[in-house]
Amino acid sequence: MPTVDLAVADDLSAFGRDPWWVILIKVVLAFGILLVLTLFNIWLERRVVARMQHRIGPNVHGPFGLLQSLADGVKLMLKEDIIPKAVDRAVYVIAPLLAAIPAFLAVAVIPFGPEVKVPFSDVVTPLQLTDLPVGVLYILAVTSIGIYG
Repeated sequence: MPTVDLAVADDLSAFGRDPWWVILIKVVLAFGILLVLTLFNIWLERRVVARMQHRIGPNVHGPFGLLQSLADGVKLMLKEDIIPKAVDRAVYVIAPLLAAIPAFLAVAVIPFGPEVKVPFSDVVTPLQLTDLPVGVLYILAVTSIGIYG
């Protein structure tokens, strides 16, 4: 009869034990942090490229041009969508979203800090979306899917 290593079984028993509201908070925070970092990187890239080209960078929208990416996003949302006649509309619209999902999934196993106690509750949770024992393998697998997007 096969034996089970109890140390491994104990480690796996704590997998996914967070309440649904803690998971939701972690997902929203991780997505928000990624979104803000992306906007900052776009702003920084525009400033650096402007400096290399000896011109003024984005400075029209907001202080120091920090709202330039927001203005670009609003402009993009208000543009008319041009969809070819011979395509499946749902697949054509959803495909860019599906291509971005692996990039966000890779962040799920990256630890951002130690375990913390959630205020006003007895919940103690690690500062990562999920704690997989095979975290590095998961990151490699998910990021390899992005090649097909």
